Amino acid sequence: MTLLRAARVLIRPRYRVNWIRGRDTTEGFVWYLRGTNFPPTHEDWLRSLVQPFDGELFVDVGAHIGTWAVRATRTFRSVVAFEPNVETNRILRTTVKMNGLNNISVYRAALSNISGERIVSTRNWMSRKRAEFRVPVRTLDSFKLKPSLLKIDTEGDEFPVLQGAIETLKGRPRVLVETHSPQSLIRTRDNLEAHGYSIREFKRKNRFNQMQSWLFCN
Repeated sequence: MTLLRAARVLIRPRYRVNWIRGRDTTEGFVWYLRGTNFPPTHEDWLRSLVQPFDGELFVDVGAHIGTWAVRATRTFRSVVAFEPNVETNRILRTTVKMNGLNNISVYRAALSNISGERIVSTRNWMSRKRAEFRVPVRTLDSFKLKPSLLKIDTEGDEFPVLQGAIETLKGRPRVLVETHSPQSLIRTRDNLEAHGYSIREFKRKNRFNQMQSWLFCN
């Protein structure tokens, strides 16, 4: 454990370099290798659903360590990534720096249907210790972005994110949303259908044998 915490681990995947360090080393490594709770091919499968994976602007809401955002820098003219967690955001920023990427902007902000500040509680994967931190809360509309593709993975907050993206959705970006409960699935789907989107739903079981759903909207 001491060696893991002290080491800097460089991983050279297909999309240049991913960087993991400190107490996040094993956690980040597991997230990278497994694709969160899924096999390593999971995110490749998701990206195959949203082809073409290119365009002017990719917006990643809930970017985590950047497995989507960093890949997107190769096929989109620019990328904007939102990740509110302090440590995860740090890993993402370091990944961007080590790759020398200049077409991506990273924000430490939680997106919702209001603006303000929120106290967020998080738990370290290895130590199980909980920590609290303050994070600014913004609406997606407040950034005045015009994405070609909008990806949302916010662990249950996808509906408030969409409520704060009314003007953004008027530009008709393609949208990929992960939903985390049957209730969220219904509310999210209804919201996007009200904006005139055609929706395809995809389901897949994670390593805990739990079914999770994604909505691809265009």
